[in-house]
Parts: sequence; structure tokens; C-alpha cells
Amino acid sequence: MSESSNGPSTASFWTQANALLRKNLIFQASFMYLTLLPQFLVLMDSLLHALVETFTAVEKHNFIIVTNWLGQALDCRTLAAPRNGQCERRCGIEYSTLDQVFTCSIPHPPPLPPLLQIPSQQYRAVRTDFILYGDLPDDSCKRTGVAGNMFARPLNIDLSNILYSLADDALGSETKTRYTNYLDPAFSSDVPVDFLQPQCTSNSQFSVPVQFGSATFQQDVRCVQGLQLWRNSSSEINDELYKGYRKGNAERKINEIVAAYDFMNSNENLLNVTIWYNSTYKNDTGTNLLP
Repeated sequence: MSESSNGPSTASFWTQANALLRKNLIFQASFMYLTLLPQFLVLMDSLLHALVETFTAVEKHNFIIVTNWLGQALDCRTLAAPRNGQCERRCGIEYSTLDQVFTCSIPHPPPLPPLLQIPSQQYRAVRTDFILYGDLPDDSCKRTGVAGNMFARPLNIDLSNILYSLADDALGSETKTRYTNYLDPAFSSDVPVDFLQPQCTSNSQFSVPVQFGSATFQQDVRCVQGLQLWRNSSSEINDELYKGYRKGNAERKINEIVAAYDFMNSNENLLNVTIWYNSTYKNDTGTNLLP
């Protein structure tokens, strides 16, 4: 009777011990995975870093340009053996994109001339079915015409100080501005800088050297004809500007004017002017912080 009475108790003990052992093994396995996971992630990050630096290396003259995992452009000067891995790494504006250049220092940045925001060629104001003013150009003038140019000074470039002399001219660009303009896209992209003139000659596009730090770029400069148009009232100006927006006309076309000026009660002794301009290019959502 005693054996039969102890049988269930003994079986229950071994069952509980077996279940406890299994539970402990499962817990230990889970703990091992949790312990190894951070080490695995660090290893994968190191491998990815090495792969990115390997596949983004580009040979250029006697340099190997490397973009590291932070997106910073580093140039690697080759020594006697180009692939011996011994190089001097340093950041340089001449090896950087517009996104990377903010990580590089320019000890003496050049002062850049002011630029008007010029509409892209396909968006410049012309005569349309919804804007019927006869003094606007027809559609064939989109590549050469732009809105009011108030500066009729002929272009004059001093080759000894190109950027300084350009500041005396009415310049513009259709590139989009950036928040800081530390390196203005107008002078670091493939888009020409426009200079506004009442009339353009046939050979009015050329290139000038522009230096940033130790880098020198060839910047294309082209003439764009400016038009001075007159409207009888501010309401006419406002109506024409509104219809130039995509949602301001039934044809959903962009017919953009650079700027409009209402001189109000200005006279020889008083300058009182209201300026309209397209703030779309500012792209200010109110979330950007001052640098």
C-alpha cells in the first residue's frame, strides 16, 4: 500500500522537474539570443560601413574620392602604390556635393553676389487665353524673356575679381535656394547664372572661372531679356499674378512673373513701394531652426 501511495507523488516530482528543466533551457536560449543580438548588429554595421566605403570609392586624377557612412566627402591622396591603402584623408569642397559641403570648412569663403529668383524657362510669363495683356511676349519667348528688369546697366566683368564685379549687375538663377546658402546652388550646379538685360546679343552666353577655397569651377553665364510692364492699378497686378499660379486659372498652367512693384503714392520726395514676389521657392514650413 505504501508503494502504491508513493507512486503518484514520485511521478509528479519527476514531471515537475522535467518541466522546470525544459523551461530553464528555453529561458537560457532566449537570454543567449538577446545577448548575441547587439553584437550581431555591431558586426553588421561594421561590414556595411566597409562595403559602402569600398563601392563608393572613385578614382579621379591622382585622388581616390571616398564617401564615408556619414555622407562626408573625403579625398584619399594616393602614394607610391595606388592600392596599398596608405593615404591622407581630408575633407575638401572640391570633392563634395551640396549635401556634403556643410561638413567641410572654408577658411576664407568668398562673398557671393545677390541673385534674383528667376522662373524656369517653361514657367515664364507669356500671353495666354487667361492673361490677355498685349505687352506680354508670346510663348516662343519663354527661353529669352523674363519679367521686369529695373537695371539697364551693361554687363561688365572684372577678371581680376569676378564675383565682386558680378555683384554690380542684375543677376538671377532658376536653381532652388537652400536654407543656409553656404554654397549657393547657382554657382555649384550645371544651371547657368542669368544676367538681365533690355536686349541680348547673339553671343551672350559665356563661362567665367569661380573659385571656392582651393577649388575652381567654370560657371556658365547667359543673358536673359527683361521686360518692363505697366499696369494701371494694384488690383490688376494682383489679378495677373494670381492667374499665373497653377490653381489660379482653368488651364492649370504656370505663368510666373519674377516680381511686381506698386509705387503707390511715391513722388520725388517719397518712395513708398509694395513688392510682390513668389515665396514658393522659400519652402518655409515653419519647422526649420536657425543655424
